Amino acid sequence: MLDILEEIKEAISSAFQGKAAGGRASEIPPSKLTNVAPPTIRAKAKTSGGMTQSSSVSEKASTETSSQEKDKQESSSDGAISAEKPGAMIERPAEIIIEDERSLAIAGGLEFSGDVLTVEGGKLKIPDESRNLCVLFENGMWLVSASHRLSPLVTSVAQMAARHGHQINPARYVTPNIIRQAYLYADRKASVSRLDDNAVRRRIVDTLQKAVEAGANDVHIEASDGRTRIEFRIDGALRLWETWTQKEGELMLSSVYSHSVGQSGATANWQEPQAAMLTSTSTGPDALALPKGVISVRCQWVPLSDGGRYLDMRLQYDSAHLFGENFIMADVDSLGFSQEQLKVVQSLRQAPGGMRVFAGPVNQGKTTTLRVTLNRRMAETNMQLNCLLVEDPPEGGIVGARQVGVSSSVKDEQREKSFVEIMRCALRLDPDIVMLGEVRDIQTAKFAFRLALTGRQVYTTTHVYAALAVPQRLRDIGMEPYLVYDHHLLRGMFCQRLLRGMCSHCRIPLADAHSELGPHYKDLARRVRAGLAIMDSSRKGGSVGVYDRLSEPDLRNVYIANPEGCSHCFRGRAGRTICAEVIETDQKIMELLQDNRMEEARDYWLSPTGMNGVTMLWHSLEKIRRGEVSPDDAEFEVGIMATEKEVIEVEQRLGVMP
Repeated sequence: MLDILEEIKEAISSAFQGKAAGGRASEIPPSKLTNVAPPTIRAKAKTSGGMTQSSSVSEKASTETSSQEKDKQESSSDGAISAEKPGAMIERPAEIIIEDERSLAIAGGLEFSGDVLTVEGGKLKIPDESRNLCVLFENGMWLVSASHRLSPLVTSVAQMAARHGHQINPARYVTPNIIRQAYLYADRKASVSRLDDNAVRRRIVDTLQKAVEAGANDVHIEASDGRTRIEFRIDGALRLWETWTQKEGELMLSSVYSHSVGQSGATANWQEPQAAMLTSTSTGPDALALPKGVISVRCQWVPLSDGGRYLDMRLQYDSAHLFGENFIMADVDSLGFSQEQLKVVQSLRQAPGGMRVFAGPVNQGKTTTLRVTLNRRMAETNMQLNCLLVEDPPEGGIVGARQVGVSSSVKDEQREKSFVEIMRCALRLDPDIVMLGEVRDIQTAKFAFRLALTGRQVYTTTHVYAALAVPQRLRDIGMEPYLVYDHHLLRGMFCQRLLRGMCSHCRIPLADAHSELGPHYKDLARRVRAGLAIMDSSRKGGSVGVYDRLSEPDLRNVYIANPEGCSHCFRGRAGRTICAEVIETDQKIMELLQDNRMEEARDYWLSPTGMNGVTMLWHSLEKIRRGEVSPDDAEFEVGIMATEKEVIEVEQRLGVMP
């Protein structure tokens, strides 16, 4: 008897210990009094659906002790009792909080903020059926219709958001009306955003229109340090045009990127350099209407060290805007080339096959010169030539030419691959003339020479400091010497700079400059005199005995730009003109360059008994002599007109300036 009571006591003790363990199942050993299985006690456990499994006690109702009655009451208070099936589990709904319209009105309740990811056309593409049951905000707020919280239409949206890396907070259960209110909020926010975007777009177009009217080549936008600076580059000089708040500038920078084509990234990234284009041929609701006369706008963004953003917008004008309606008849002399240089350019246009390389720094008019040359060539042949333009980014502007498209992929690797493929297939397009935007690497250079070997005319550009240095640049890229120094392949070499023109209304004579503007202009006058004297002597008899043939130059038409300016100009400057050097190669000069005899090659090119060439320095001196360019502006672009040693030598021969 005592043994039986001891067993009952142990069974009751084990049952209480299992309940106290809060989730650990314990079994009572089989009773010696009965043959039934022992009762099993399970603590409540969460299910994946948010419901609970209640503890259940399954036992034979054979005894009526007070301890068993107590166990049944405790199990009943937990919400589920099963006395008929051993181990049975009964689910009951979890207690949830359902928020309704009152939660929107009280402090600390529901508050809509940020973008709605699940809105129609939003970042998460979900079916309309799901949109009626849930809503996800960009800040992670996850609202779910309480009566559909277990629906696959809801759980699939949560899984999609997690896969896309969006933040998703614990669900807040709401009424269907709250879901509708959330999407109404999204619609109102989108409407305001569209109005804001239209205002920003109008501001972009207005800024570009002002730049065109001012004759600007570039628009610089810097958004940093609490403000935005808008600067126009006009006639080679930056001018502060407007100042905005930093927020206004940031909106404009982002809007320009979103409305451009050929972006280097899927979205605007303020932490990386990015590039894109605005084009006049773009269509659709997001296209910007560019001002009349602008073909395209090349855009380059870079991050600043203080967290700001900087954008340069390069305006590409069509030829009619630059030269008038009869632009196709314009030649390079309209840009500022001399008559001697014009004859060389015309000869190069007529020569069959070979490469013509236009060199110079960025923003020095290379593309404009190349465009004028090709337009003239197309006019001379009555548009009977097949001219292909292979550029990345495309700029165009040549009548009758075919612009070959380059991939608008956002990845640089894909663009490079597309560019290479276009170059490979160009020979199968039966071209007469091929214009390559730039020789930038060994692949482009090899393609250019391959075209030249087949007898096609090839026009391209590169970045180098002088015409005679073009072969050095090609060798530096990796081209073989037997190709670079073949004058039948590399037929023409150009190099140029743009000089700021001088206002004829307020310019100051050189003789009066030192008294009106300062004593340092006297040294400038000495250099002008020496430079002109040496140039005149060299052009008469070459570099040998140059100081023996010196003569006094005429300085009566030499002027200095007035830094105060007048109503006709900006600080004494108006417009720009070219100083250039043009070389039509022959066998001798290429042999000298191949042997690295640069000085001999230069003397042969400039000698009146050689090629009778003109350097950029000499070209600028001629413009100074005619009063077209201020000497200080010329020195800024092409270097000093005479060294101190040369000035002293000239003064010893001609005497000191009065």
